[in-house]
Amino acid sequence: MSAISTAATIFTSSTSSRRTTQTTPTDLAMASPSPPSSKEADLYYWGLPSRPKLVARSSTHVWEDPFWSPSPSMMHKSLRPADGNPLLHRLWNDATSSLRNQIVEAVDAADWTAVDILRLGCAGEFHTTLLVSVKPASLSWSQAHPITLRCKAILEGHGIDNVHCEIRESIVTPCGNVLSRSKSAAVADTTSGLQLSSASRTRLRADRVDMSDCLGTRISMKDDDTRFGTKGIYLSVKPSDRQKGEQPKIVALACGHVVAPQKSRSLTTRLQGSQTPREAIQIDQPEYDSRLARLESSARQDRNHATESRNCGDTESAVAYDQIADDEEDLVRKMKPYVASSSRVFGTLLSAPKLVYSRALRDTPGYDPWLRDWALIELLPRRHQISLDTLRNKVFVGPPNHLRSIVHDNSAGWRGLERINVPAALNGTLALAKTAVPMSELYQPAPDASDDEPTMLVAQYGAGGKLTVGLGNSLKSLVRRNEALDGDVENYGEEWAVTSFAGTDHLQAAFSLKGDSGSCVWDIHTQRPAAIIMAGVHSPAQNGGNDVTYAQPLERLLGDIGQYGFDVSLV
Repeated sequence: MSAISTAATIFTSSTSSRRTTQTTPTDLAMASPSPPSSKEADLYYWGLPSRPKLVARSSTHVWEDPFWSPSPSMMHKSLRPADGNPLLHRLWNDATSSLRNQIVEAVDAADWTAVDILRLGCAGEFHTTLLVSVKPASLSWSQAHPITLRCKAILEGHGIDNVHCEIRESIVTPCGNVLSRSKSAAVADTTSGLQLSSASRTRLRADRVDMSDCLGTRISMKDDDTRFGTKGIYLSVKPSDRQKGEQPKIVALACGHVVAPQKSRSLTTRLQGSQTPREAIQIDQPEYDSRLARLESSARQDRNHATESRNCGDTESAVAYDQIADDEEDLVRKMKPYVASSSRVFGTLLSAPKLVYSRALRDTPGYDPWLRDWALIELLPRRHQISLDTLRNKVFVGPPNHLRSIVHDNSAGWRGLERINVPAALNGTLALAKTAVPMSELYQPAPDASDDEPTMLVAQYGAGGKLTVGLGNSLKSLVRRNEALDGDVENYGEEWAVTSFAGTDHLQAAFSLKGDSGSCVWDIHTQRPAAIIMAGVHSPAQNGGNDVTYAQPLERLLGDIGQYGFDVSLV
């Protein structure tokens, strides 16, 4: 794995020498702490995907209004992984350390939702910051400011200087999507069944991915099509001792909160005996109906445009519109036989343990609890074009150089990217490696990293419908999720944080969107699967997606699945 270092902002080619203080030469020290103005509170995080509201900060530099700055684009903030401070990594990533315990005790005075340590800044001026997210309107400045000072004092007491604390209003929500509309009207079952096209045999395009066996496709449960998520990764389940002679089962890993709401889940929903299996479908019914209607409408419009162009003597445009309409009508013909959700069943629910906080695995001391939120869907051989024993984990990335273009277009100012091997797609897809990134690698700066280098350049393609590129943070995030309750006590768990590498118009893009729950995050350099997307933190308004994406390391998930009696490996 190659380390990447930064010399400037992600979104501009300007470079700036690193400064060791938290203030810029234009900053003026405040005479005494005072609450942020309403404008500062609203615009302090301008540039982040969701633009959360500032509550309080321990720093004392004077805030500059980005819209009154001589160079407004240079004032847009973004997030990136924390620096490689060895002491901070050793103490923060150890759940038993006094630093971590004291910070958690300090922020427990607030109704917090997440604690992240990331670099925040703009125009090449980035500083590692302890970011505490709290529920909206739950904390006043007079209550929050002492917490920020206390956290900074705790850090300094452990020998960690120049790390300030900020509190902002943000909530954590799962990346699975629950549709506001009611369940779609029932369509009569059909005897015909969609066979998912093989990513190994077909040149895929974005509009046909969800009818393939690619990872990242949009999935739902047939009996509850108001919620959807992403098919994560394929696993092979070795037969148990009493199943000797049987072939391994091939299953898809997904998020538990996508396949079953918390209130309906028992300790485990592993199917046995005469239980009626719950069926998983490719593309939820509301979306399938909507796509079909949009395609039919677009085909009619493009055919009309072709006629109008031909009448005007514009033969070239007429031919182009006819080709587009032909393609749309072809897809309509292929989709219409599978309007009934029963025709799009690709598997049955095998196991979905109760959503609870689990203790860390016995062989990983120093780790806090984490939220068990996984499900296994057993694939149906008859619904796949190829034999399941030949299935590979392939992700859709589009044209051969699309991924490389995303990296290149956002790499201005980053040193080390020339050493990253960005693979080219074959038939629109990339095959992932059969080994997962170890947790120790996710939470450890690269051996040759300097202080300001991130750890891992990653990508994902999920039901949000977009290939995104991000950077993994080597400092653990502590996350509370509202739907995860153990009894009456809300707990928190460790997550791996990913921030976006890309942006547009000097604004940071989101790494994950609604529907991306379950999506596999993979290391671009080695193509090893690293984690599964679970949730994200964002402003309550969620203006532009998640500021930080939270994922569970795949190694941890595979170990926990093994504790449930499933001997699994990547296909």
